[in-house]
Amino acid sequence: MEKEKIIELGIDEEKAEKIMEIYSESVKNMVSKDELTAANKTISQLRETVKEFDGVDVEQLKKDISGWETKYNTDITNIKKNNAVDMAIVQAKGKNPKAIKALLDMDKIKLKDDGTLDGFNLEELKKSDGYLFDTEEKKYTGTGFEAGAGNKQNENDVFISAAMTAAGIKK
Repeated sequence: MEKEKIIELGIDEEKAEKIMEIYSESVKNMVSKDELTAANKTISQLRETVKEFDGVDVEQLKKDISGWETKYNTDITNIKKNNAVDMAIVQAKGKNPKAIKALLDMDKIKLKDDGTLDGFNLEELKKSDGYLFDTEEKKYTGTGFEAGAGNKQNENDVFISAAMTAAGIKK
């Protein structure tokens, strides 16, 4: 609302000034009422949120979270150790990692920061339970001929060859 428009309606300037003051006060009150309503609504929402957490023990929550974190870290360390042991068994050509692990004292085996295992030795187990590991066997294929061995003839071949030569028979 503008004062000039009020004057154009035929109201003198003094009365127009009073109308503007009254109008300004009512607008201020409306803004304040809107702000007050919004603030009251926010306060009500905050009270409802606080009621949801009423009776919650924050210190107990902190202890629970710490316990979960410890359990998580322990579980991850055990998984890493078990995987490292499995890999070492596979590299040692173990036939059945589950059976081999059953014979190991897993509590004595520790995983170092560099990923190596401390207290882990399969050599004793290979000696006592060798059937759990693949052993290298040479497999021969072919006729049995060894290259570079030359012509090996047994005594019969020499006799037959000499007899044929004496009889005049050519090979």
